[in-house]
Amino acid sequence: MNGRDRELGMGRAITRRDLLGGMGIALSGSLLLPWASREALALPAEPNPPAPYPPALTGLRGSHPGSFEVAHAMRDGERWSDAEDSGETYDLIVVGGGLSGLSAAWFYRQKAVPEARILILDNHDDFGGHAKRNELHHQGRMLLGVGGTFNVEDYDAYGRAARRLLRSLEIDVTRDGEFRDRNLYDSLDMRGGFFFDRETFGTDRLVVGREAESRADFLARTPLSENARRSLVRLDDPMDYLPDLSRREKRDFLRGVSYREFLLETAGVHPDAMPFLATSDAYWAIGIDALSAWGALWSGYPGLGGLGFPDGEDGLSLNFPDGNASIARLLVQSLIPGVTPKGDKWNVTPPADMERIVTARLDYSQLDLEDARVRLRLESTAVHVAHRGAPSAAREVEVTYVQGGAARKVRAAHCVLACYNSVIPHLCPELPGEQRRALSLALKAPLVYTNVLLRNWTAFHELGVRRVRSPGCYHNSMRLARPIRIGDYRPSIRPEDPTVLFLARIPLEPGLSAQDQWRAGRLDLLTTTFETFEREIRDQLGRTLQAGGFDPARDIEAITVNRWPHGYAYGQDVETGDVAWVGDEVPPGRRSWELGRKPFGRIAIANSDAGGNAMTEAAIGEARRAVRDLAPRRSRRRRRG
Repeated sequence: MNGRDRELGMGRAITRRDLLGGMGIALSGSLLLPWASREALALPAEPNPPAPYPPALTGLRGSHPGSFEVAHAMRDGERWSDAEDSGETYDLIVVGGGLSGLSAAWFYRQKAVPEARILILDNHDDFGGHAKRNELHHQGRMLLGVGGTFNVEDYDAYGRAARRLLRSLEIDVTRDGEFRDRNLYDSLDMRGGFFFDRETFGTDRLVVGREAESRADFLARTPLSENARRSLVRLDDPMDYLPDLSRREKRDFLRGVSYREFLLETAGVHPDAMPFLATSDAYWAIGIDALSAWGALWSGYPGLGGLGFPDGEDGLSLNFPDGNASIARLLVQSLIPGVTPKGDKWNVTPPADMERIVTARLDYSQLDLEDARVRLRLESTAVHVAHRGAPSAAREVEVTYVQGGAARKVRAAHCVLACYNSVIPHLCPELPGEQRRALSLALKAPLVYTNVLLRNWTAFHELGVRRVRSPGCYHNSMRLARPIRIGDYRPSIRPEDPTVLFLARIPLEPGLSAQDQWRAGRLDLLTTTFETFEREIRDQLGRTLQAGGFDPARDIEAITVNRWPHGYAYGQDVETGDVAWVGDEVPPGRRSWELGRKPFGRIAIANSDAGGNAMTEAAIGEARRAVRDLAPRRSRRRRRG
C-alpha cells in the first residue's frame, strides 16, 4: 500500500459483509476470485451464520455480484434444456420484482380475483428493482440512504391507476411538508457549492455560494477564465436566441441539436465555459454533448429560458428517507402480509401505513412460502418464457428460471414480463421479429448512486456547504441526506451526529452517441472493483472537504455503492435510433417502447422501459396497462390451499 492510500484510509478494517459484498468480479461471472478463500481472508468459521438482511448489506449493491451472470450467459447463447419441472402452477407469473412487477401483481389481484395465485421472480437478492434502500448502522443507530429511485416527484403526473395504488397503500403525498425539514441546512447557513479539481481546472478549489450573492460575484471566486465567467453570467439573462423562428420551428430546432451545440453555436458561449457545463446532473444520466437542447429546456438548463416556452410547474412530491423503496416495501406487505411484524405497532390487516414501514425490519423468510397466494422468489433469473402450444390457443405459459445453479420450470395462465426490455428478445424468442427488434433498442443509461456513512458532518458545517457539484471529478455530485423525520425514524440534525452522504457518478465517453456512451459506461461499471470506487470516494472527499478538517481515513465508517449498468429507461426512434429524451421527440409509429410493449398471447410487457420513461409513475402505469392487456378472467384452475 502506498503512502497516499494510507492517508486515505484504504487500509482501515472493514466488516466481512463489506469485503465479500464489495469484491470486483470478472466478466466471466466468477463470484469469488481464486485467492479469496475463507483461509486467505482469515475469516472465522461460523457453523450457523445469520441470514443476510439485504437492505443492510454494504459494498457493491444495485446490480450486485450474482445478480446478472445468468442473464449474461442467456444473452450469450447458453440454454437450460435440462430444467426440472417443478410442478408449480399459478394464475400469473411476473418476471421482475421491481415497482412495475410488484404493481402488476397488485393490479392483477384487483382485476381478477383476490385469491389469485401469483409467483414473482427476481434475479436480485432483494426486491424493488431500482427502488432499493441502503441501511447503514452506527453505534446502534440506523440511517437510511437512497439506493435508486428517489421519490414521488410530481404526483400530478400520476395517472388514475397509479394514484389509486398509492392511496390503497395509505401513502398521502400531502404530508411531505410534515416529514421533511426544508430549513435545517439554511438555518445553519449551509449552501450549495462547486468543487474545481486540478486535473480539469488547474487547481483544487471549493467555492461555496453566499447569501444574496450575484452570479458574477460567485464566478469571480472560481478558477474560470474571464471569457468563461462572462458567458455564464450572460446565460442567466432570459434572451431569445432564436427570434426569427416560430414556436414550432424553435421546437424542431431544439430537438435536432445537442445542448452543447446550442450553447456553442447558437448562444455563443465561450469554449472555456464548457468544462463547467459539460456534465449534466444525474437527472438525465448523460452529458450535454448527447442531450438534446429540447430535453435541456424542460429541465430548466441555463440559456433556454427566453425562448418563449412556459416553465414547468412542480406538483406535489413525497420523499421517503429510503426513496421509493418504501413504496416497494408497502407493495410487498400488501401482497404478502406476513413480511411485516405484528402487534400493537401494526395494523391488523394490510396495508401497513406509510410511517411504520420506514423502520420495519421485514421478514424475508415469509416471501416464498409454499401455501401462500403470492410468492416472491429472489435470486431467481428467468431464462426462457414460452406458450405451451400455439400462442393463439395456448392456455398456459411456461417459465424457466435459474436459482442456485439449478434450472426449474413453472407454469401459469398469464405472464407479465416486468424486466428490462433489452432482455426480452433473448428471454422470449417466440415474439414476432419486429417486436423483438423494438425491444432490443431499449438501451438504458448506466449510473452509480453511492451512500457513505460519515461519523459526523462537522466539515460540511465548517465550510458552510450541504451539496457540491464536481464537473470534472469521478463523482459528479454529492449532498448530505435530506432531513426526513417520519414515524420512528430520526434523521441526523446535529453536525456532530453521524449522517449519510449521497454521491452520484455518471460514466461518460464524450464525443460518442448516447447509445455508445451507455455501452462504454456499462462495461466500465461491470469491470470496476469496489476498491477503485472506495479509493475514488476517499480521494474526492478528502480533497473537497480538506479545509473543513475532513479526514477520509478517520471520518468514513461505511460505503455502499449502488451500481446500475442498466439504469434510466429511455425510448428510441426505431428508424433513426435517436434517443427520446422527451417522449414527443419521436413521432407516433416510430416509438420503440410502444411497438415493443404489444401483448402476445398470454404474455404482456410492463416496466418503465415500456413507457420510455424512467419514472415511478411510468412503472406503475405500464403495470396497469399490461394487466389490462391480459384481460385476466377468473381461472378454472384447481387452487391449492
